[in-house]
Amino acid sequence: MPSRRQTMSSPSDPIETDGACVTEASAAHAEDLAALYAEALPPGWPAAELAASCGDANRIILMAAGTKLQGFVILQFAADEAEILAIAVAKECRRQGYAASLMEAAIKVCFNRFISCIYLEVAESNSGARRLYEKFGFRSVARRENYYRSAGSAPDSALVMRLDLKLSVSSVDRERSSA
Repeated sequence: MPSRRQTMSSPSDPIETDGACVTEASAAHAEDLAALYAEALPPGWPAAELAASCGDANRIILMAAGTKLQGFVILQFAADEAEILAIAVAKECRRQGYAASLMEAAIKVCFNRFISCIYLEVAESNSGARRLYEKFGFRSVARRENYYRSAGSAPDSALVMRLDLKLSVSSVDRERSSA
């Protein structure tokens, strides 16, 4: 079995997925990332904060991009755990497999960094995102009542989901080899 790398060898090295070409973002992509973040998950994050995240050893931003940015995922690392802080796909690219490719790449990066589990939060009402996460093996471990609040809409609870990476890698590989 090949050894796992602690980090990617170069920010421009593509991560192999079944779909989109996913690479590590750099500070040069911050403006595009900020625009997509604000569109997909208002109010988003400022470009300066995203640029700083690109240089942070405890964070990584992965992006799917062709001629323009199609989507991104932001991961934060602490000890042997990771948290997906955000995942977003451009409106015109939704339902085309970009979110799945980003999730696949994020899991591979975590595996290569010896991460044991990945956490994320999702709005309880976001059934599409929940199905995606469940497809990758995430399971709900907690609920935060009325966590999401925005003007003009009722509060929504957050589900905290967890993926135990040691279990998921072998099950994902088994699924692929039987397909």
